[in-house]
Amino acid sequence: MKFKFNVNITQEDYIELNRIVMTETPAGKKSSKISNLIFISVCAILVLFTLITSKFSGEGFIATGVLIIAFLLVHLTLNKTINNLAVKATVKSLTKIKGKLPYSENSVLEFYDDVFVEITDENKTESKYSAIENIIVNENLVVLFINSMQAYIVPTRSFESIEQKNSLVEVVNGKNKK
Repeated sequence: MKFKFNVNITQEDYIELNRIVMTETPAGKKSSKISNLIFISVCAILVLFTLITSKFSGEGFIATGVLIIAFLLVHLTLNKTINNLAVKATVKSLTKIKGKLPYSENSVLEFYDDVFVEITDENKTESKYSAIENIIVNENLVVLFINSMQAYIVPTRSFESIEQKNSLVEVVNGKNKK
């Protein structure tokens, strides 16, 4: 066995995972692009409406410029806040619907030469390193994505040191070369 971690996932870790999914994965980036296109389309319609109702007058162009700047400022300042609120709302609704969030709060992750194993109270899951589609590391988490719906989270607090965290990432990256 190369590594063994006792992992305790909190709601904040799960929210952080969902923020990562929204901002750093291909599916999240695609969703963000679609959201931006919808926002731009709505702005374009409002700009056109403003220009048409002002009969393309000088005041209409000034009003349109002010409108565009206002929309841009709102979008730039509120986009991250809106995403954070959306994640928190999703987590809250999942808790309401199912009574608990879709993760095991406590688990043991063991990393061997050819596989890694997650052991929870409910089950034991063994995966090959080649099953990992993506690895994302930030200051709070190491996330091993198996697919767009399944990921293993290792909070930074589970590591004895930053060196151990970096070593795990290096081992997983080395084993994951396809």
